[in-house]
Amino acid sequence: MPELKIPKRFTLHSQVVEVVFDSQVDFRNDNRGEAQFRINKIALAPHQETHPRPVSQIEQTFCHELIHYIAHHAGVELDERDTDVMGHLLHQALTTMEYDL
Repeated sequence: MPELKIPKRFTLHSQVVEVVFDSQVDFRNDNRGEAQFRINKIALAPHQETHPRPVSQIEQTFCHELIHYIAHHAGVELDERDTDVMGHLLHQALTTMEYDL
């Protein structure tokens, strides 16, 4: 399965959202990622020797946090379960797309 490229930033509703890897995310409530709406940032826990993470988990976490941002900007309330399901579905769609060249 091809890897999903994690962006450095993207724009929603004219707001630039920065995507960063932050080793402290792992230590805040055992999170894998955080949607930090107030500062327009998605923070992802990186792969580290002391806290290994598969690439697919990092990709799925990005998709999960992206769903938080999409719902936030759309004014839609999603609970964590729904956000996780939508994130997994988005990740699967993006990493299994086939293209004709």
